[in-house]
Amino acid sequence: MGDKPDLIPGIYNYCDRWCERCAYTSCCLQFQIESEEATTTGALQDFDALNARFWEDMGEALVQAMRLIREMAAQQGIDPEDLDKETVLSRQQESFHQNAREHPCATAALVYSGMVNEWFAAVDEYTDADESLLTNHPFALDEHLQVIRHYQYFIYPKLVRAVEGRMNDSAIADNEQQTDANGTAKVALITIDRSLAAWSVLYAEYPAHEDKTLSILVHLDRLRRSLEVVFPAARAFIRPGFDSKPA
Repeated sequence: MGDKPDLIPGIYNYCDRWCERCAYTSCCLQFQIESEEATTTGALQDFDALNARFWEDMGEALVQAMRLIREMAAQQGIDPEDLDKETVLSRQQESFHQNAREHPCATAALVYSGMVNEWFAAVDEYTDADESLLTNHPFALDEHLQVIRHYQYFIYPKLVRAVEGRMNDSAIADNEQQTDANGTAKVALITIDRSLAAWSVLYAEYPAHEDKTLSILVHLDRLRRSLEVVFPAARAFIRPGFDSKPA
């Protein structure tokens, strides 16, 4: 199977492990090996096209999320630049000998996963429903809830791997683009982007919990900014298949 010309080498190294939502399953050796059911190439391509449209919609939601954070900051008299000054980690102050699991970005990711659980618990308690929001929610919110839940515990291990990779490659210049640490950090950034987009939709749908939702949005935005400082070349990393067409 590795000799098939339509496969993209290494595409699975920097993905979000969400095959059901991937637009490149027909090009992924890992997916085809792990898939229990044989699927025709044509069916996979149709499946991929549908998922591509889903992520385009989520990209539009991310733009709205960023606008929302800026508007709320302005209403509260907060300069958006202050968010950077308060929380972004400077590379000069960062200790490269620090354990990756105790890295401030990793810690923030763990805090986020707890904030998600607290938000769902608060909504369930407020509505006093017989079923949890996870099993009984408006159909229109299904995909956004899937995004939040899929990435809730995904961000932390990715950040730990990225930080560990940076420690091991401490001799590599910060502007070196194609490193595993940058590729892993980029995946984490993408999942944060998508989570921000999903939360922006829930913000409008649950006005009784605006404060909690906004806290999550700001927390994720600060984590995203911090990562971009710690890994300044991460966004420029070219992931096989996702960011470049196969040769």
